[in-house]
Amino acid sequence: MKEISKLQHQEKASLSVLHQLLQAIIREHVFAYEWKNGDREIHLKSKRGMIHVIVEKTYMLGQIDIGRVFHIDDNGAESVVTTPEQLLDFLYAPDEKESVQRFYDEMVNSASNYALALEAASIRKTTAVNEARRRGAETMLSYVEHKKRENASFSPLVYFEQWVIQGHTIHPGSRTRMGLSTEDIRTFAPEWAGNPGVILAAVHKDVVRQTTMGAETASSILFKEYKGLEHAFEVACRQKEVNREDYELLPVHPWQWEHTIKSDYKEELDSGLVFPVPAYTLPMTALISFRTLAPEGSVTRHHIKTAVNVQMTSAVRTVSAASTKNGPALSRLFETLLSQDPDLAGRLSAMKESAGLHYEPKGPLSADVRHEKQKNLAAILRENPEQDLNEDEIAVPAAALVADSPISGRLIAREMMESMEHSTAASFIKAYAEAVLPPILTLLTKYGIGMEAHLQNCVVVFSKGRPERIILRDYGGIRMMSGRLERFFDQLPIDPATNLLTEQPEDLLHVFSHALLHNHFGEIITALARSLGCGEDEMWEEVRRVIHNQYEELKKLPSIQREAVEDERALCSGPSKMKALVQMRLTDQYRDYRYVDAPNPLTEEVTKK
Repeated sequence: MKEISKLQHQEKASLSVLHQLLQAIIREHVFAYEWKNGDREIHLKSKRGMIHVIVEKTYMLGQIDIGRVFHIDDNGAESVVTTPEQLLDFLYAPDEKESVQRFYDEMVNSASNYALALEAASIRKTTAVNEARRRGAETMLSYVEHKKRENASFSPLVYFEQWVIQGHTIHPGSRTRMGLSTEDIRTFAPEWAGNPGVILAAVHKDVVRQTTMGAETASSILFKEYKGLEHAFEVACRQKEVNREDYELLPVHPWQWEHTIKSDYKEELDSGLVFPVPAYTLPMTALISFRTLAPEGSVTRHHIKTAVNVQMTSAVRTVSAASTKNGPALSRLFETLLSQDPDLAGRLSAMKESAGLHYEPKGPLSADVRHEKQKNLAAILRENPEQDLNEDEIAVPAAALVADSPISGRLIAREMMESMEHSTAASFIKAYAEAVLPPILTLLTKYGIGMEAHLQNCVVVFSKGRPERIILRDYGGIRMMSGRLERFFDQLPIDPATNLLTEQPEDLLHVFSHALLHNHFGEIITALARSLGCGEDEMWEEVRRVIHNQYEELKKLPSIQREAVEDERALCSGPSKMKALVQMRLTDQYRDYRYVDAPNPLTEEVTKK
């Protein structure tokens, strides 16, 4: 029975990745295709015939629900397509396959890891349901509220994050983890409720560069938060016969230590420039991104973003030197900005990155080797978003809203909607949009800051089931228009190596379009429409109304009136912009964003239908 279950997980996972891949190919126009049979079928030309995609339903942003997929070759023979590798075999000739072999492997890897995630969910679900029943809880929200009352150190955020089983909803490589074994995934992954014990590397101050928000360093923060760590560090330094004042602590993911640090930093380990603090690890829990970790049994200690030399979706998840500098610098900027704008501060907060540090090798090295050394031994300490919540507030990662509840089996966004009084899909989206969009639009138009507030980077604070405000995390995809921001700040302390600065408003608008329309509201609205069997029109009309109302407020500010008019017009007319994630991956240009035109549900013509 167990083997059959695993086979079923694999079949479901392969089909899911196939549908994600097909959807991306169609929405990004990776291959030419035609709509047929009254827009109920899509035909994709293969190398030796035609791929038929049966479309069960279409959505306003271009998403499709896919039914049967089959191939008819030039001789009329039909074969069913159920896996991403079968699809790629039809789309690429044998002599072309070498050029896309990496992508091919990624799709197989994604499906295999999604199957593991489904297995994890099936194993954990019984416990989750039984625990909820003991407390009389019928939804995720009511369960975490019960748990929070019982135990003040319980983290609802972690609980929600570890039930995001599918991962990225748009990228077909949503579960790609190239380089991790099955055992690694079972040990460390969030869907398996992974609890990595973070290793503390003592790194000599001659070869470490640290940026902080204030006077506190990574070491002083960790000493304060973890009892016994400072003593363990002193003992380790005495054993090594070194001066503790010459070293800084740098958190390392245990997988990274075993598979990268021990081999690639052997010279540093042998010389004593780097050494581990023995017999002391930080008890952490894995969040959605795998490498970002929350403290086990605490809602006040810092989260830690670690480097893991593994490709997940399109990128290897190390931590760049520029990110360790920009995080604290941007945190200081946001702290100042929010202190000067109390209206914005009441609606939004950004997780401060208190300290960022990376290894900085000495001696003559090539640029590539130096870069690898820097980013593989690096970390960021990020403040805990739950530390200042009120008693009735719950922090929920937006990504959890499009996941299924293990307790009710229903979409979590639907659970949230049903917890609100007299709520419908449209009224829930209205409340959600009022919590999320005004502060994001204010940052964009008033301050020239485009936040990549997609599902994974946005934490929504709910109070008694109602979305109230947002907490943003991770500055990685941020774009900043200096011409707008410099009205409020004399100097921007930003490392330009991460390509954050721009002079083009389109860059900010494209970030908003992809992150907020496509990879946030678009996914939640589509998921609700699918779950409830309702239309999207009223939900998108509420989103458009919130955007319009916020721009009416921004237009009242004389200094930005022109920008408010232009930004609203750009967002609410013409096509929307969506990142061409598969195009970027196939051309290995994932660092240089490429966008494609997509339908825009904010246009008056669409929303008035």
